[in-house]
Amino acid sequence: MAEEKRRVEITFSEAEFAILEELSQGSKCSVTKIVYDAVFHAHFTAEAKKRHKAFHEILSQEPIGWAAKWKEMKEWLEQDWAWKIIKSYNQIQKPQE
Repeated sequence: MAEEKRRVEITFSEAEFAILEELSQGSKCSVTKIVYDAVFHAHFTAEAKKRHKAFHEILSQEPIGWAAKWKEMKEWLEQDWAWKIIKSYNQIQKPQE
């Protein structure tokens, strides 16, 4: 039996799509391929799966006294690659002014 496939629709602004088209022309890949590769790299590679696992493990831990440990935790988190990715997601989700 063939694996079921699903389709996703993504909406980009004109400026964002123009960037994707420019990348497409420069790389000789379709816009669809560029978007697919970006999503695949961010979420389905072995490295991405390790980041997701680490993120879920952090979320499942008992709460800690953030106020007492914040400076130490902030230094540790800022060195961590997963934290950098989480911060970048947070920046993407903020509405632009």
